[in-house]
Amino acid sequence: MRVERLRLTDFRNYAHLDLTLPGGLIVFTGRNAQGKSNILEAVTLAATSRSFRTTNERELVRWGAEGHFARVEVTAERRRDQVQVEVVVSDNAPLVATGAGALPQPPVSLPRKRIRVNGVARRSMDLIGQITVVIFSPSDLDLVIGSPGERRRFLDLTLCQVHPSYCRTLSQYQKVLLQRGALLRRIRDGEETPQALNFWDEQLTTLAAPIMRERAMFLEQASEAAARVYAALAHDEGDEDEDDENTERDENDQDASENDQVRNSGAQTVPDQQHQLQLVYRPSYDGDISGGMADVIAGMRARLGELRRREIAQGANVLGPHRDDLAFLAGGIDLSIYGSRGQQRSVALALKLAELDYIEHETGDQPILLLDDVLSELDTQRRIDLLQAVRPLDQVLLTTTDAASLPSETLAYAHRYRVRNGGVIEARA
Repeated sequence: MRVERLRLTDFRNYAHLDLTLPGGLIVFTGRNAQGKSNILEAVTLAATSRSFRTTNERELVRWGAEGHFARVEVTAERRRDQVQVEVVVSDNAPLVATGAGALPQPPVSLPRKRIRVNGVARRSMDLIGQITVVIFSPSDLDLVIGSPGERRRFLDLTLCQVHPSYCRTLSQYQKVLLQRGALLRRIRDGEETPQALNFWDEQLTTLAAPIMRERAMFLEQASEAAARVYAALAHDEGDEDEDDENTERDENDQDASENDQVRNSGAQTVPDQQHQLQLVYRPSYDGDISGGMADVIAGMRARLGELRRREIAQGANVLGPHRDDLAFLAGGIDLSIYGSRGQQRSVALALKLAELDYIEHETGDQPILLLDDVLSELDTQRRIDLLQAVRPLDQVLLTTTDAASLPSETLAYAHRYRVRNGGVIEARA
């Protein structure tokens, strides 16, 4: 899969952009705040209906845009056909000043979003999966060291792009959580009886079981690809960790003999098994989820009965996919806690490339890989390893402030574009 044409109207800092893109590696270079990441954001919006940079969609509309809307149009080539997606985000109303000399204030109404696929109006849920993407930015390091919510969002977005039924089930599950949570608080306050939970227990478990099953199956399949990529990216991590430790000791004016001792001991480094990355699913339900669906649902309902007093006391749902997590282990060591910064970056990259492999396996179309300023976060060797790993892909959109950070071999085959103040020009070799 690849983006053939991207057209932007009043999107971020682009008044108008009409860009035809080739396959392979595409490098967008330019200084900060020129519009490089906006291109990747536009592609993500057309693929998922959401920005990967903000939850306030009003920010997508160019400041001062006469029509108070932003339009993204993408034509993408898929394995069997072509698809055209249009997403329009509107401010709804112009900014108005509240008094003499006052700054304009945003309207109270929320922005609206209109979506068309091949000219036909669609919902956001129906858009997901038409164009598949995998996005990696520096903030995605939070997948490893951040909150469980970040990892759950990763799982959900991946599975929604592949299985529309998963997305529908997840949406229904989230509504049940709200209803059941409100009921738990009313029971706690004496406004309802605990028997009222029976119906919602059935609803929650019936929806939760397939969500957990899909997550477990995805991680089981993705583990092999993630381990393979991680081994390629992390082959020199022991040396890197030792160098980091020695640098810290030099900065603290430790004597040379102490540095030698640390270098030889390799203290606080993950052993040889460090390259054997494991993705471990940690659902909040500790029962067996590999059996029949009816058995999983029955087991979860029994567990909810055991947790009833606790849930009522807390006024919150304590069991279900909304409490799941994902762990990253190497040699039995939790890399989110004990891994070096370099190891954690390698894990995040491996997870993203495993996501790409999974989506291609399930859909037959290879997703578009979007790399937003990730090279600045990687050391030289990881940079080289990553670029080698993505070279065979159908289309990779990469942003960087410094083209010189790319190996000369990469520059020889990459398609290069210069971005400056909302303008994009192809750079000739």
